[in-house]
Order: sequence, then C-alpha cells, then structure tokens
Amino acid sequence: MNWYHEPVTIFLKNNRVFLIILTALCLAIVLSAIQILGYQRQKKEIAILSSKLQAVVRGDEAGHLLLEPDDPYYELARAINGVQSMQRDISKDFTLQQRGYLSLLEYLTIGVLVLDQDQKIYLSNHAMSDLMGRELNVKGQLFVKEVRTYELSRLIEKTFETHQDQHHEIKIDATSKNVDAHVVYVPVSARHFLVMALLYDITELKEIERMQMDFVGNVSHELKTPITAITGFTETLLQGAMDDKQTREEFLKIVYQESLKLGELVEDILSLARIDSKPQLNLTSLKIYEFIEDILTTFQPELEKKAIKVALQIPVTAEVNVDKNKLRHVVNNLIQNGIKYNQAGGQLWINVQISQKDWNLSIKDNGYGIAKDEQERIFERFYRVDTSRSRQNGGTGLGLAVVQEYVKAMSGTIKVRSQVGVGSTFTVTFPLELKDDLG
Repeated sequence: MNWYHEPVTIFLKNNRVFLIILTALCLAIVLSAIQILGYQRQKKEIAILSSKLQAVVRGDEAGHLLLEPDDPYYELARAINGVQSMQRDISKDFTLQQRGYLSLLEYLTIGVLVLDQDQKIYLSNHAMSDLMGRELNVKGQLFVKEVRTYELSRLIEKTFETHQDQHHEIKIDATSKNVDAHVVYVPVSARHFLVMALLYDITELKEIERMQMDFVGNVSHELKTPITAITGFTETLLQGAMDDKQTREEFLKIVYQESLKLGELVEDILSLARIDSKPQLNLTSLKIYEFIEDILTTFQPELEKKAIKVALQIPVTAEVNVDKNKLRHVVNNLIQNGIKYNQAGGQLWINVQISQKDWNLSIKDNGYGIAKDEQERIFERFYRVDTSRSRQNGGTGLGLAVVQEYVKAMSGTIKVRSQVGVGSTFTVTFPLELKDDLG
C-alpha cells in the first residue's frame, strides 16, 4: 500500500504549491491592476486640478471642483475652489474700482494725460481733449504725435529725462486756452514708472486778471482827469487869478463841475464794490407808480432846465416785490441818461407792464440815440458811445455797467433798442417772485 500513497501524497503536495503560486500570481495581478487604475485616476485628478489652477490664473469663469470627501485630493480641491472664489471677488472689486476711477476721471474738469515709460499714451480724459482741441483717447500712440503744443511737449520730455516734476503756465496753440500745467513723475516699481500731465484751465482767471488791470488803469485815467483839472485851476487861482472876479468865478465853476464828476465816479465805483461784496436782496412790496413819481421830483430842476416832458404809463395800483434801493439806483441812472442824452424840448416816456410771471420797466427818450454796432458795448465798464458828449455831460462810463450789475443781482435782464437821431429805449425785466437769498 505504501507504493500507492506516496505518489498521491507527492501529487497533492505539488498541487498545493501550484495553487499557492497561482493564488499569489492572481493577487499580484489584481494589486497591479488596482495600482494601475489608482494611478490613472490620480493622474486624471491631477490633470483636472492642474487645468483648474491654470483657469484660475487666466481668470476664466468655471465651476468649482467636486470630489468625494474621502478622495485624497479633496482638501486640495477645496483650497483651489477657495482661491478661485477669492480671485473672482478681487477681480469684481478691481473692475468696479476701475470703472469708478475712469468715470471720475471723465467728470474731472482738469485735463489728465497718462503716459507709460515708452512715452506712449496710456489714458486721457475728455477734459484733456477739450483743452487740446482734438481727441486724445488714442491708447498706445506716442505722445509727440498727439500733443501738438511745443511748451507742453517740452515739459513732458524734460520729466522723462530728469524724472523730476515740472510746472509751468502755458498756452495751448489749438484752442488758445491758458493752462497751469503740472507734469508729474509717478514711480510704479523699481523698473516701471508713469508720467502724468495735469492741465488746469486758467483762461477765465487770466481774463479776470486782465479785466482787473484794465479796470484799475481806466479808474486811474478817469480819476486823473478831474484831479488834474481841479489842481490846475486851483493853482492858477492861488497864483493870483483869484484877484480877477470874473476869472475866479469861471475857474471855481470849473472846479465845482470837476469835483461833481469826481464824486460821481467814486460813487459808481463804490456801487460796483457793494454789488460784488453784498449780493443779498432786501425785498419789499412797492407801489411802482408812487416810487417812480417820487424819483422824478428829484430830477425836476434838470427836466425844467432842458424843457423835457415826461409821460408816465404806469398802472396806479400796480405793486411789485423788489429790492427798493437797488431798483432806485437802476431807475435813477436810466432817467438821468434819458435827460443827459436828450435834446432840449425832448420827451421821456416811462412805462411799466406786469404779466403773470414777470414785469418790465421801460424808459424811452427821443434824444441822440446809439449806433447799432455800439449797443452791445454800452454796458461795458468805462465805455462811452461819444466821448466828447459824455464828458460834456459828466458821464463816467460806469453808469450802465452798474445798472446791469444791479439788474443781474435781482435776477433780471436789461435790453436796449436805439436809433441814431431818433432815441433810445431801455427795458428791464424782473421776475414777479424774487428770493432774498441769491445763493
């Protein structure tokens, strides 16, 4: 029996070894397959994560990564999702801020031109285009091709050369505007910088300065004339002319007339100063007929001297809401001119009409009249239509300028209609409802 059992035993032992080897081989194959599948899955997930990070860097809009909580890359995916959300929020904030800055830049009245370090236009605003007289919103163009004012180009070039801010008042060739130009060096980083040109329009300020200088010059000239006359005739009297009665009386009359002119000029100048310094209104209800009639009594001697007749065309019961003192100055001046520049035996018509929203006062004469080309200038300070006649009648050239300022102070308008040799009509119009606070 032993001979039979030995082969069986050997066979079983051999089969067991074979099964063990086969099982081990199968396990190895399965493990390898699992590892290969796991590697491929990890490679795929890494590719997805890498693609996602690249999208975040580019700023592309994409959905978040969704992985199972037990996935080894779950926390990394969450971190990438967080970075994407943060990047999206930062991008939105930046976009909103950029839009706000650009909008603010467009609404600035200061001209702004920004250049990069290659001397190319980075951005500019509408005010800069207006000042330069041409569209400058040409990003990427060299500034020398677009800025066609030598003085400004020189300031910009000097800033690029020296890296120092430049400042100068210049005149823009294309628009003839005076500007206060600041060219600023703006370092952005160790290797990068910008140059910003800021232009402040000072054309109006320059015009005001010119007008002030003209005004001072005109005042000095106008004051010099009566002062010279008073000084000269007084000196002549003191040197012995006063012993001659006829000469003394003649010279004293001239001195008196010149002193009246001097006083009138000073009063007109003070009136302009009061208008500028105190624009507030002191409103009161006024019966316009009685008001005009009262003013006319003060001119009665002058009216009788030139035999001028006055016709009032004013509703007796009409009432208006005005600043009494300012209106008195306006009416006084217009009536005075109607007498001064009227002929002997002339007429003066004073008319008041009231409508639903406003009322107007017109003073008409049949005197010398004003040429059409001079009618727009009569409200300028120190302007005289006929210098010799104005001086003869004691005009200062400021009366109508003062009238216009008072009319404006009461939110009104003044117009003139005139014809040489026929006469002039001055019409002032005021709103029925005035506010005592002009601000």
